[in-house]
Amino acid sequence: MYPITIGFFLFAGLGFFSYTMVLRLMPMVRAGLQSENRFDKIGERIKGVLVYAFGQKRLLSREGFSGLMHAFIFWGFLAVALRTILLFGQGFDADFGVAFENSLLGGVYAWTRDVFEILVLVGVLALLIRRIFLRPKRLTLSVDGIVILCSIAVLMITDFLMEFQIAYAANYFIHLGLILVFLNYLPYGKHFHIITAIPNVFFRKTEPYGALKPLNLEDEKVTIYGTEKINQLNWKQTLDLYTCTECGRCDTQCPATATGKKLQPKLISVALRDFVNQSALKKDTEPLVPKTIDPQVLWDCTTCRACEEACPVMIEYVDKIVELRRNLVLMRGEFPAEAQTALRNMETNSNPWGMGHSTRGDWAKPLGIKTLAEDRNVEYLYFVGCAGSFDERAKKISRSLIKCLQTAGVSFGILGTEEKCTGDSARRIGNEYLFQMMAKENIAMFGKYGVRKIITTCPHCFNTIKNEYPQFGGNYEVVHHTELLRDLIAQGKLQPKATGEKQKITFHDSCYLGRYNDVYDAPREILHALPSFEVQEMELSRDKGRCCGAGGGRMWMEEKTGTRINHKRLEDIQTQTQATTVASACPFCMTMLSDATRDKGATQIQTKDVAELVAESL
Repeated sequence: MYPITIGFFLFAGLGFFSYTMVLRLMPMVRAGLQSENRFDKIGERIKGVLVYAFGQKRLLSREGFSGLMHAFIFWGFLAVALRTILLFGQGFDADFGVAFENSLLGGVYAWTRDVFEILVLVGVLALLIRRIFLRPKRLTLSVDGIVILCSIAVLMITDFLMEFQIAYAANYFIHLGLILVFLNYLPYGKHFHIITAIPNVFFRKTEPYGALKPLNLEDEKVTIYGTEKINQLNWKQTLDLYTCTECGRCDTQCPATATGKKLQPKLISVALRDFVNQSALKKDTEPLVPKTIDPQVLWDCTTCRACEEACPVMIEYVDKIVELRRNLVLMRGEFPAEAQTALRNMETNSNPWGMGHSTRGDWAKPLGIKTLAEDRNVEYLYFVGCAGSFDERAKKISRSLIKCLQTAGVSFGILGTEEKCTGDSARRIGNEYLFQMMAKENIAMFGKYGVRKIITTCPHCFNTIKNEYPQFGGNYEVVHHTELLRDLIAQGKLQPKATGEKQKITFHDSCYLGRYNDVYDAPREILHALPSFEVQEMELSRDKGRCCGAGGGRMWMEEKTGTRINHKRLEDIQTQTQATTVASACPFCMTMLSDATRDKGATQIQTKDVAELVAESL
């Protein structure tokens, strides 16, 4: 039909797009594929693309109406893609694709395409109204967003008009011209995610979320640890930045943002992406902290992963934040004073409280529990953890679990004074050197006694031993105490009985048990098995649960700005349930929730670990 005209515009449009993409991809190419291996588990990655990208799972499951509108637009784009190819082809040859269009399959496609184009227009209209008039706080009103939505609407309308032979030539050139303009506009704004979202989902993290990438501390060629400059991001981290839609869903779930801290996950992506674009042609750049990223932003993070769980395109925030922390700690010696105290205590006494290491097993002496040094022929090692060994409140949880295990006839022992901190807080604060030292010492101790099965009451110990110790040769069957108690109740080895009038109870999800390790059901199944309680769920529960504020080493740091996160969590409990008891399954969460009820005078709310509730019911 118009071969010269179409050929010119296609060549110019694709040529300029290719030039832009070279600039955008240069930082990724410079980083090299060896900087991050994301080409494993291809089948699992393809499945993820089908579920999360094409199926729009996170938007549909978390966003309701707005999620459905976004899905309409995405699916409509897919439906129109083949039509666009046919139109370009017909610019060179009028008969291109005509046989397909006149076939039964072509007729079905045309009908399907028309339906989706209508849905796209509905979605565009709804989202325009939402952005211009309703203006949710998480969204930043921008001309870019309005232009993109209006362009999408014009694409759908012109295709409709061509379908009905209305001003065909004019609509043909408007449609194809806008496609090329649209394509070249995308890399220069936040809607670059239209191109990068599917690849980003494909290259998502498939190893356990709780496994941070280890540093090779023995390689003498390595002179910089962590991320100092923008050109030290690996290719996947850069792809993350290009994929940010600036939708703000991460901010709405972030406990730090909700309580008035400096941290806003969206702004981390925006700031780093802008810096990447500015420095794409440079070989060296200035340090990211403090000019691009305020150090307080990094220390505000509880590493709870609420932002990552909310992100529809699976951007990874925690790893970037920890890498920046690592550089501050290992290379510049910069971190909060309270964190320094905790790290020093771990180094000298193998626990962040700084309690005498020789007293680590004292809590268990009246209970007649044997250590592995006394009897290694047991099925399980109960790894008590620092909290369960030294914190007075957490010791009650340890004793309750012991009662349950002894009642059920479980064969277990402890390490006593031979147990040391797993190093979780050290690693997440950024002191990888201290973490690796503690991890290797514990692994050597486990090996000494031939440990194969481990019980933990602390989700942080659970996550570290299960997901991170394998990086150093420590492979074990690790079970959280809620999983074991659930199984013991199901097997009839524990038989809970009513202890009084039925009370309303709710469960607070530990981030490192739930979002990191997908253990949501076990503690709830236990609570439902206790005759004395009626379970009420908070709106912010399971994968949407709000962090208590203790993760990522925040347990050892003061909150100096905004509202305390644990106070905000108590507010959730009070406003979203009528519970008189809040159950948890983490000693850190227990500390934070107990402190909140005391601070706020909420004496009507009890804080109990699941193990305590089971022990009381026996």
